[in-house]
Amino acid sequence: MEQKLFSDNDVRILEEIILHRRDVRGNRFLPDPISEEVLDKILLAALNGPSVGFSQPWEFVVIRDPALKQDIRFSFDEENTRASYLFDEEKSKLYAGMKLEGILESPLNLAVFYKPSRTVVLGQTSMKEVGLYSVVCAIQNMWLMARALNVGIGWVSILDPEKVKRILKAPSENQLVAYLCLGYVKEFLDKPELEILEWEKKKLLGQVKVNEKYNRSKEEELTVQPVSKGLAPALEHKINFKTKPLGALGKLEQLALQIGLIQGTLTPILTKPVIVVFAGDHGITEEGVSAYPQEVTFQMVMNFLGGGAAINVFCKQNGIDINIVDAGVNYDFPSGLAGLTRYKIGRGTRNFMKEPAMSRDELNQCLQAGAKIVRELHNQGSNIIGFGEMGIGNTTAASALMSVICKLPPASCVGNGTGVTTAGLKKKIEVLEKALAKYPSTSDPLVILETFGGFEIAQMCGAMMQAAKLGMIVMVDGFISTSAFLGAHALQPAVKDFAVFCHQSGEQGHRKMLEYLGVTPLLNLDMRLGEGTGAAISYPIIKSAVAFLNDMASFESAGVSNKEE
Repeated sequence: MEQKLFSDNDVRILEEIILHRRDVRGNRFLPDPISEEVLDKILLAALNGPSVGFSQPWEFVVIRDPALKQDIRFSFDEENTRASYLFDEEKSKLYAGMKLEGILESPLNLAVFYKPSRTVVLGQTSMKEVGLYSVVCAIQNMWLMARALNVGIGWVSILDPEKVKRILKAPSENQLVAYLCLGYVKEFLDKPELEILEWEKKKLLGQVKVNEKYNRSKEEELTVQPVSKGLAPALEHKINFKTKPLGALGKLEQLALQIGLIQGTLTPILTKPVIVVFAGDHGITEEGVSAYPQEVTFQMVMNFLGGGAAINVFCKQNGIDINIVDAGVNYDFPSGLAGLTRYKIGRGTRNFMKEPAMSRDELNQCLQAGAKIVRELHNQGSNIIGFGEMGIGNTTAASALMSVICKLPPASCVGNGTGVTTAGLKKKIEVLEKALAKYPSTSDPLVILETFGGFEIAQMCGAMMQAAKLGMIVMVDGFISTSAFLGAHALQPAVKDFAVFCHQSGEQGHRKMLEYLGVTPLLNLDMRLGEGTGAAISYPIIKSAVAFLNDMASFESAGVSNKEE
């Protein structure tokens, strides 16, 4: 065995340095300057970090100029304001009171860049990102050396990297990995500040340690199992031997059979019906695809909350609860609004004519947000749920999703939406054709959703999968809601077993969506309002299916001779 280079005491000291490394906030920095000698020790620790293929792909920009720091601070303020809308109401309040940077307070700032190699790098031929990871290793070395020298470092990630590059005149190929604030501090806290504030709980080793391979529980994923058909013969017998000619109740009989199978019982019940209306704005409206301005989205949300919309009327009429969700509206709703659930992923999606509508991380946030909302409603006793939406521009997003998933040309998918003219319809088709041509063909539903979806559509998609997973009846509304269902079905085909398609929208593409799915809706009233109105109006029909199954007499119980006798 090779002689130990470090003593047990050395190891203990290293453990202490690691344990007490802290991300330092701006209100803790002292104005005392950092000498070049100390700075060089910190940077040399970074330079000695491990790197893929010994490529050393890092560059460090030391910033002391107050004017440059002020420009960076302006970028932080812009991004920080945007970020504050992404959390739920409780966390938004906590976020607003936190000091998250020390750009002006610290004596120096440090921008750390990844500088890609112009030649092939050993070890980076398959995993292209390991150059970036190497820079992070260098930063960790620097962070630990700084702590050993009693220097604090704060990592500022709430910045627009491209703006920082322009301010610092960085080469175009360089990629900003970290913007750091360095300085001596008043005190190092005993625990990370976000742990003290209970922003998140500190994880235990057992929560992150996996032996050999993953064994993921079903609870971690939005997996949907098909409905068991084992009870079908008994349900069919019960339906067929009601006091009526065979099949005389038509679609009600099919509906009763489906609900009985979903609930796994001969006597199903409907409890606490609810319709969740997801609202979000769309960057594609920049292309002039809607007859209405974007502010109509938030105005209609306020109308929902005030009880004045069609969905409010129909829900009230039929005893259905309503839940309004801010999935990504480009508006700052006042705090304390009764009836508004806040899961704002962003202030509207990006314009998919120019770039994907959302990132993969944002898509995952949407899917999980929708799932969480449904879990909470299920825990409150609901076993039947419908979904509506509001968002200027969302028929264009839905048409794009439909076109790619159903493999149909845009002209077959696009409709009038919120009342666009013939010229507007032509413009809408042209925009979609150009936008779809920008992206490579794919059948990956996640790629399709993040490229063309809306925050409200993606949240509906996650909500539908979660509802099906929990064995709830899923009432599918019109064109937009069915576009979300297309995504859910592409990800989890068994979700179809739990879905009741409530009506056929007046939007021309909706009929083709339903044909693609091979389903027949309950109603066709030429409605195209959205909001979940088709689901609300269909609910009494669903109630009727359950009522006849449970309460209608059988030939035997009524003493009536049936055809066979």
